[in-house]
Amino acid sequence: MKNHLLSILLLVACHQSIYASSYQSFVKNSEALIQRVLPEKANHFVIEQISSEHGKDVFEIAISENGKIVLRGNNELSVAMAFNRYLRDVAHVSYDWFSVSPLQIKGELPLPISTIRMACSAQERFFNNTCTFGYTFPFWNWERWEKFIDWLAMNGVNRPLMLAGQEKVWLNVWQSFGLKKEDIQAYFSGPAHLPWHRMANLDKWGGPLPVSYIECQYRLQKKILARCRELAMEPVLPAFAGHVPEQLKQVYPEANIHQISPGWGGMDADYTTYFLDPSEKLFSEIQYRFLKEQEKLYGISHRYSADPFNEIDPPSWAPEYIASVAKTIYRSMKNADPEAIWYQMSWTFYYDSEHWTQERLKAMVESVPKGKLIFLDYVAEEEEFYKRTENFFGAPFIWCYLGNFGGNTHLVAPMKKVSKRIVEAQKVENCLGVGATLEGLNVNPEIYEMVLEIPCNNKISSFDIDEWIKNYAVRRAGQEDSAVIEAWKLLKEKVLVDEAQVIGNHSVVFQVLPVMDLKESSWTTNPFVPYDNADLAKALQIMLQANEESRKNDAYCFDVVNLARQALGNYGSCLYEKMMTAYREQNLSDFQKYSHQFISLGMEIDLLLGTRKEFLLGSWLSDARRWGKTREEKIYYERNAREIITTWHKSGGELVDYANRQWNGLMRSYYLPRWEKFIELLQKSLINGTSFEQEDFSAWCIDFERKWVNGEIQENFLEKPSGNAIETAQRLFEKYSTEMLK
Repeated sequence: MKNHLLSILLLVACHQSIYASSYQSFVKNSEALIQRVLPEKANHFVIEQISSEHGKDVFEIAISENGKIVLRGNNELSVAMAFNRYLRDVAHVSYDWFSVSPLQIKGELPLPISTIRMACSAQERFFNNTCTFGYTFPFWNWERWEKFIDWLAMNGVNRPLMLAGQEKVWLNVWQSFGLKKEDIQAYFSGPAHLPWHRMANLDKWGGPLPVSYIECQYRLQKKILARCRELAMEPVLPAFAGHVPEQLKQVYPEANIHQISPGWGGMDADYTTYFLDPSEKLFSEIQYRFLKEQEKLYGISHRYSADPFNEIDPPSWAPEYIASVAKTIYRSMKNADPEAIWYQMSWTFYYDSEHWTQERLKAMVESVPKGKLIFLDYVAEEEEFYKRTENFFGAPFIWCYLGNFGGNTHLVAPMKKVSKRIVEAQKVENCLGVGATLEGLNVNPEIYEMVLEIPCNNKISSFDIDEWIKNYAVRRAGQEDSAVIEAWKLLKEKVLVDEAQVIGNHSVVFQVLPVMDLKESSWTTNPFVPYDNADLAKALQIMLQANEESRKNDAYCFDVVNLARQALGNYGSCLYEKMMTAYREQNLSDFQKYSHQFISLGMEIDLLLGTRKEFLLGSWLSDARRWGKTREEKIYYERNAREIITTWHKSGGELVDYANRQWNGLMRSYYLPRWEKFIELLQKSLINGTSFEQEDFSAWCIDFERKWVNGEIQENFLEKPSGNAIETAQRLFEKYSTEMLK
């Protein structure tokens, strides 16, 4: 009896010890985030743990007896959300992913009037896109990642897609199958093009991938995942979907390995990929080795991303073949990890809806046990795919806002439409939550924050966008500033309109490859603006009337520059039309006047962009060079970084200027020289009375773009902001306001 009692006491003591250790980690991890974000005031917060609400994340903000701010949550992520909501709604401070230094709040921290309690209606909050790892992340260091992960936690993301470092896993796996290390390196693409290699769109482009990059990304991914797990996130990691090296045919000559139809993105057949038929036993063996090696290097996840046949044709469109692929992918996952859950992006089906019929998609869904295949409704602001598929035929899905392709910097945020759609989607039984699948971290923070905040709001069923935008304006200014509030209300009503489409990329004219008629420009660079630029200019005019305290706030400064560079860029289209009208009328003097004004405006926009860290080409290139261990590697990484944001690949194809970014340095060294050459040839044709030399211009552009990507056209690009953002924006607005406000 005594021994039995002693055993019970020891068991209780053991449980208490485990709980105490777990609680200590909970407090330590939560306090560490606050210390990183707001170090000077970190000791003003008290961390407490509470129970979840019906299995959902919940957080509270309160005041302790001794006047400290109490942050409560059911896990570290909920505490991070409480901290962020305190900063936003009580202290009126914005913390963003571009942050380069900790936040500072002068004086005493304000206290909440009463206890604030919020529960998240969305079980899962997803973030990232496979392509983000090419358009944004390829050259980030740990310092950048650390701040971004804190932002994710503070915004409630619990399912971050984390794909870095997988080439280390694949290198080990393919070597275990007998492939040579140098062949595997050559099979990989360059760093910024790895997402499309991972999705089986291309092989070898920009390779061989340096071992130093593979090893550094491996060490970086270990840190990324460790921090995510410290903050109670469950990262989504990659899995095998059938893409294999061509050399595998030499080791397994009898294996059924298909060559995917060449030509993706306009690429040469040399870069075509290969797919292993799921009927092969080798398929499951590769999956098993990959997931086990990934677990060995990075720990287990249970959540896996796999996107077979994204933007490429499968070997067969027969529904039974599609079903066999899906069944094999899931079963092979489960064989390595019995708790495996598969995440699949719906973009695959949206992109090629002609081939991905309802019958084929249904065959895919029904081949996987219910609840084990989760669809990411990837670009739901354009079209909610779940509505086209009977709610994905009952499979769970996550409503996702995409927002931009390639990190395009155009001002797009259809806030009314998105907020309504999220509220409605949350009512669908098999909707697990919301997400943001942006390809680049760019210039529309208001809508990304709103997307993630709506499901963690007690008023989700009656979400008030007018109240939300007012609160957003207050924290951007750091206080209640009537001018800033009025400006944001105008933006919400007149500029951030529902007609704005992410597909179509309505860029500013300067970033378009010069043409005689803008209607002839490609779909990726069509300078269509779905609002009256006078409304944007009016919002900027009002914003510039903010008081001195607001003008010192970093978030406000970003907003001013962001509005100004878009309004000025839009005005460029007016000058273009005047320039081309003069050309068609053969009015040389007017053509010279307007073409001069056009180029001058472009240079002034470049100067304005240089005042903010978010718009610096120099920073992007220097980040890339830092990955190089030798001079040759530095040149290699810089070339890769230049290429992904401009020509995309040497053979041009369909993706030239796809990234389409209004950046300091990029404007004056890449976009404007093309316009200057175009204008030079137009003027020559006017003077000589001859036709425009289109072939000569096209040849010149191809040669110029090649030289720019190769670094043969060098400039000293800003790596840090230069100049006063507000003063520069104010000066340029006053110079062009008369025309812009018409």
